[in-house]
Amino acid sequence: MPHMVSMRDRRSWRNRDATSLPSRFSISRDQFHLLLLAPASLLILSLIAWPILITVELSLHDIRLFDILRGRTGDLTLDNYLVVLLDRQFYGALGRTVYYVLISTGIAFVWGMATALVLNEAFPGRTAARLVIISPWVVPSAIGSLVWMFLFDGHLGLVNYALLSIGAIDRPITFLVDRHWSMWAVIIASVWKSYPFFTIMLLAGLQAIPNQYYEAARIDGAPRWRRYFDITLPALRNIIAIAVFLSLLASFREVETILVMTGGGPARATETLSLMIYNETFQAYRAGRGATLGVIAFLISFAMMIFGFRRMMKDFF
Repeated sequence: MPHMVSMRDRRSWRNRDATSLPSRFSISRDQFHLLLLAPASLLILSLIAWPILITVELSLHDIRLFDILRGRTGDLTLDNYLVVLLDRQFYGALGRTVYYVLISTGIAFVWGMATALVLNEAFPGRTAARLVIISPWVVPSAIGSLVWMFLFDGHLGLVNYALLSIGAIDRPITFLVDRHWSMWAVIIASVWKSYPFFTIMLLAGLQAIPNQYYEAARIDGAPRWRRYFDITLPALRNIIAIAVFLSLLASFREVETILVMTGGGPARATETLSLMIYNETFQAYRAGRGATLGVIAFLISFAMMIFGFRRMMKDFF
C-alpha cells in the first residue's frame, strides 16, 4: 500500500501544471516557454549584435585595413559619416542599388509566376520540367556568374552569336564593358539565379488553392484570365507579399554576381551599395569608411524590414 501511494503521488506530480508549483517558484506557462527559449535566443542575439557593435565602433575610426591588423584604432570621429554623406558616389551607388533591386525583383517575380503557372498544370514530363526550372537555384552564385560572364562576352559569347545569327545586330556588343548594357547583363544573371525562389513559393500556393473555386468559375462561364485575377491572385496575395519582401532584401545584399561579372565597372556603372562596401574595405583598404557604409546599409535594410513586417502584419491580420 505505501508503494502504491508513492507511485500515485509521483504521477500526480508529473501531471501538475507549472502554475501549481509553490508560490515562490510559480510561473505561467508562457513564461516557462520563454525561459526555455532564452538560451537559444541569447546565443542568436549575441551572434547578430556583436558584429553590428563592432562595425559601428569601427565606423567611428578613420582607419585603414592594415592598421586594424596591427591593433591600431585611433581617436573616435564622425569624419567617415561626413565624407560618405557628402560623397556623390555614395548617392550614385544608392540610386543604382534601387534600380537593380526593383528591376531584378520585378522580372524575377513575373518569370517565377509564369513558370509556377506552367508547372501547376498536368503534362507529360512535369517532374523533369520542375527539376530543370528550379535548377538555377542550386547553382552557386559565383559559378552561375562565371557562366553568364562568358555568355555575354563581347567576342566569343553565345548571346552575341545568337543576335548576329538572327540579324538583330550587325556587330558584337561588349555587354560587360558598355555602361549602357552592363547593368542589364548583371540583372539578367541575377534574375536567372533568383526566379526559382518565386517559382517554388508560388507553386506551393497554387497547389493549396481548392479546385472547387475554379470549377465554380468554369460553370459560371468565367474565362481563364478572369479566373486568374479573381481567384489565383487574391489567394496568393500573402505568399506574394512574403516572397517579394524576402527577394528585395536578398537583392539589396547581393555582391557575388556583380563582383564576378563586372567588379562594379565600367566606371562604377554597376557598383551598388553592397559592392561599394566591399570595394572601400578590401580594394581601397579604407576599413573605417567601409564600416560606415555598412552601418548605413544596415539602417536601410532595417527600415525596409520594419516597413515590410508592418505591411504584412496589416494585410494578414
